[in-house]
This record gives sequence, C-alpha cells and structure tokens, in this order.
Amino acid sequence: MKKVILSVIAVLSFAFANAQESKTVKFGVKAGANYDWLATGDASVYDLRPEVGYHAGLVAEFKMCDEFSFQAEALYSHSSFKFDGNGNTSGSNLKISEIAIPVLAKFHLVKGLSIEVGPQASAIIDSEAKGIYANTNLRKYNIASVSGLAYDFNSGAFVQARYVYNFLDLAYGPAGNNRFGIQASVGYKF
Repeated sequence: MKKVILSVIAVLSFAFANAQESKTVKFGVKAGANYDWLATGDASVYDLRPEVGYHAGLVAEFKMCDEFSFQAEALYSHSSFKFDGNGNTSGSNLKISEIAIPVLAKFHLVKGLSIEVGPQASAIIDSEAKGIYANTNLRKYNIASVSGLAYDFNSGAFVQARYVYNFLDLAYGPAGNNRFGIQASVGYKF
C-alpha cells in the first residue's frame, strides 16, 4: 500500500513540476456513472448483477502543445454487485468505495476530441460484503489501465467515456475475481 501511495505522489509531483513548462493548466470538477463487472472465475459469475455506480472528483490538465496534454484526476468511486441467481451465491452482495488516481496522456485528434490512455492507482477506503462473501479478504489497492475518449467544449464543459481494466484481483485467493468496467462522465474545467 505504501508503494502505491508513494507512486501516486511521485507521478502527481512530476505532473505539477512539469506544469511550469506547459502552455496552460486547467483545473476542474467531474462526476458520472460507472458500470463495473466482476469476473469471479466461478460458475457464480452467472448470478452476478452489477449495479450502476457513481464517481466524482477533481481534474487537472497540463497542456504541453496543441496535440498533447497530461491529465491527472482524484476521484471517489462507488461500485456495487448483487448475486441473485439460483446458485449458492443468492442473496449475496458486495459494495466498494475507493479513491482512484488516473494519470492520463491525452492525444488531441481534432478540436475538442481526444483519446485518453494511462495508468490508474486506487485504494479501497470502504467495503461491505454480505452473504457468502462476508468474510472475503479484499485487496486494499489496485492498479488499472484506462482508455477512452473525451470531448472538450469551448465553454469549458467536457464529456468522457472510458474503459477501466484492473490488473490485480479484488480479493486474495486462487479463484480469480478481476474487475473491469465502463465510465461516463461530465465535467467543467475553469
């Protein structure tokens, strides 16, 4: 966990240090919905019913040139899953709240439209599990890859759509229980 926190601090420090050399720095806020899947590695995956979650946070974009910029974010994200099939997982659910720090490279294709790619570090700050998952030992951190599209309007408003793939299993153990999902966001840069 210390390594993840130190890595995030190092990346953000680098981004803020390079802000001195960038053409413009824009700060903003964003919020949106996320829809995450949980690949359990068991037959119980057929009983899985992901629910729409949410995220909100701060954005800082460091524009290096007309075609390229870095964007760092600090997000609070909430996801939940229900297992309501006929199997032994019926009635179980899992809720996860985390802080996510994506650091993205933005490639500006045409005016307003950009591709975003980069790593994301996250730390689970709260979780609730019921049913057969009640005693699950969840990992407290994760590393993910993020890719997506963004459109920035002249007014400062923006919209984003992303795919997030977590590299580490959510829980310790051999079963495999990886998370991946999509996010849709709206925001405003000042």
